[in-house]
Amino acid sequence: MHNSYALEKKLLKISVYGAVMFAVTGVIWGYLISSQMVMFDGLYSLISVMLSLMSLFAAQFIHKRDTKKFPFGKEMLEPIVIIIKYAVILLLCVTAVISALDAILSGGRETNVGSALVYSILSTVACWRVFVYLKKQKQGSGLIQAEANQWRMDMVLSAAVLVGFLIAALLSYTRFTFLTPYIDPLLVLLSAGYFLKVPVVEIFKALKEVLEMAPDQLIQKKFKSVIDSIQTNYHIEDSILRMSKVGSKLFIEVDFILNDNSKVKTVADQDLIREEINKQTKDLSYKKWLTVSFTNDRKWVN
Repeated sequence: MHNSYALEKKLLKISVYGAVMFAVTGVIWGYLISSQMVMFDGLYSLISVMLSLMSLFAAQFIHKRDTKKFPFGKEMLEPIVIIIKYAVILLLCVTAVISALDAILSGGRETNVGSALVYSILSTVACWRVFVYLKKQKQGSGLIQAEANQWRMDMVLSAAVLVGFLIAALLSYTRFTFLTPYIDPLLVLLSAGYFLKVPVVEIFKALKEVLEMAPDQLIQKKFKSVIDSIQTNYHIEDSILRMSKVGSKLFIEVDFILNDNSKVKTVADQDLIREEINKQTKDLSYKKWLTVSFTNDRKWVN
């Protein structure tokens, strides 16, 4: 667990340092060349800095043990932080869409296309590198996944800037040069509009965890298969499986209903079953909170 936390902390720091660099570069560069698109990219990175710092502090707090105040752990903080992160990104995207529409209706905006092209090339390559690095890490942390998503969004945003300003550069050599002032706000509109989907989806997923809803179907099927196998092998009458995922922790509750034919007779038999469940699901990259109960009376599992 310590090594996992150390890696998580390292990755979050890398994300913070990278976001600081892009934030300063994007905002200043965008202001100097009068590009709303480049400034939007920089502001996104600036917000990413604050959100990444929040993730770093949250990770430190979550991994600081305090069983008296938090007997079930602090993993609930993880989806709450993720909701805040994506809510801020959603607000930024909505604001950018409104600003871009206003610019288009006002006749567009003149931009230094050459400088914008240089920025977009550097930004696209650098964001891609950070995104790939974060995705390669074997981490079950929702915070790291959220960071990777942020960099993926920034990479797509920078790539959109690159393509758009390439088109603007080509238009400047044609009779359609009058369209170039509309390229910058149009890029903002398309990019921000596209990004609206990501925070909405991620907020919904995080809300499922806050509400302690069931995890993904693949995780449920994995445990259901293990439990069904144990039920058959030990001649157990019935079983009830309840699961929820909160952050990087899986809460699993299994109730086995026994009868006279069941092979579970002693506490040692019960512990053996617990060990089987743990071993057969160890490939899942989550911390497991496993509770396994045995009863002869169905009323205790309702």
